[in-house]
Amino acid sequence: MSVATDSGRTAGPLGAAELPQGLPATGIRSHLRGFGPGLVLAMTFLGTGDLISSSVSGANYGYALMWTLIVALGARYFMISAIAKYKLQNRFGDQSLMAGFRRVWRGFPAFFAVTMLIYGMIVQSAFLRAGTVGLYELFGRRGGEWGHFFWGVPVVIGTAILLTRGSAFRLLEWSARIASVVIIGSFVYALVRIGRVDWAALLRGLTFDVPADNGPFDALFIAVATIGTIGGSAANLLYPYFMAERGWNGPRHRALQQFDLASGMIPLLLINLLIWIVAAETLRGTGITVSNEAGLAQMMTLAVGPAGPALLWIAFALKAFTSFPAQAHGFARLMFDGLHTGTRRGARFAAVEQDPWFNRAMMAFFIVVPLAITVPGAPDLVHISVFGTSVVTAITLPPILLGIIRLTATRRYMLDEHVNRWWQTAILLVIAAIGLWSLYAILANLGTALEKVL
Repeated sequence: MSVATDSGRTAGPLGAAELPQGLPATGIRSHLRGFGPGLVLAMTFLGTGDLISSSVSGANYGYALMWTLIVALGARYFMISAIAKYKLQNRFGDQSLMAGFRRVWRGFPAFFAVTMLIYGMIVQSAFLRAGTVGLYELFGRRGGEWGHFFWGVPVVIGTAILLTRGSAFRLLEWSARIASVVIIGSFVYALVRIGRVDWAALLRGLTFDVPADNGPFDALFIAVATIGTIGGSAANLLYPYFMAERGWNGPRHRALQQFDLASGMIPLLLINLLIWIVAAETLRGTGITVSNEAGLAQMMTLAVGPAGPALLWIAFALKAFTSFPAQAHGFARLMFDGLHTGTRRGARFAAVEQDPWFNRAMMAFFIVVPLAITVPGAPDLVHISVFGTSVVTAITLPPILLGIIRLTATRRYMLDEHVNRWWQTAILLVIAAIGLWSLYAILANLGTALEKVL
């Protein structure tokens, strides 16, 4: 995949065409032609935080925690928007957020290099597990206890081949569009088959209530996990690299970027709402809780009938093909960006992908190592998603947000006319406070939650 260097040049095999250096075209048609990075980013999240957290929340707690979904998606939008803002409107011409973080504190890039290594392997494991679960179930559970591993091998090989193709990002854009349509269609069909929505309960679910515990996960743990995995994911840092694929590198692209980001959030909101409603209307009150893949399949069986699980497995498989390759490259890019920015090694290369260790590390840590989640006895999809991503997200979210606030709220780092307005900084501070609360709540509830499921 091609990347933008600090000087604005691109490097790498992806070969995405840059936009002209003049002002971009305006109007609906030009915006629709530019639509893509936000959807790719949005769809890369779906499958870990969203599919799982929304299903577990709706099944175990009905509509009572739906307010966390609104908070989470709002937090995600403002967090990503601030990240994009620094890339496009900083006064130094930094094309890398890591370069900005280094201006705040020299140790930031190295910190993110380490955390992105850990976080990336956990997230990639969850995505690969989702894909192998989908393929394993769709094709009749062939392979026995090693079935997930056998299906994981072709996904890994296919990802390695895709990331060496010059059209990788374009393929990811199209797969994201197809995946969003199929997933939305599947859950719309499930909702039609159910034939009801408890609108009164749904509205009550927006009142910031935390219900009594039900199922293997505490209500508070699920609430902060939803906010953390959906709203504060460290994968939000991938968006500038997707922007670079389109050549968006200055203030003139801000309007197009905001349209793109908002457009990417719409299908994400629809998918989360549909999943949550289907889970709430099928399982809430039945005594059935979701704690593993079997619970998700049972949910879809009750909603749709015998074809329900197949729709779910297709969604999981599509998510693997969309997200696993995009995030393999993205997390490697983040890790090496932090490594190069925080150490002298970066002076030896004009772009991180010129580092001979880049492809090796990407293949090893973010493509091959996740295969461990497919061997017999490995954690199931629900646990790796809820525990793994929420804990690491809670640790990384506060420093990310505090760094972004510092970068975007002062003329020291931003062009004068693009410094945050007071309300923009206030929103980011609220999200940072939620992140700190999430960290406390997750750590406080982690031991209890583990005791329930082990």
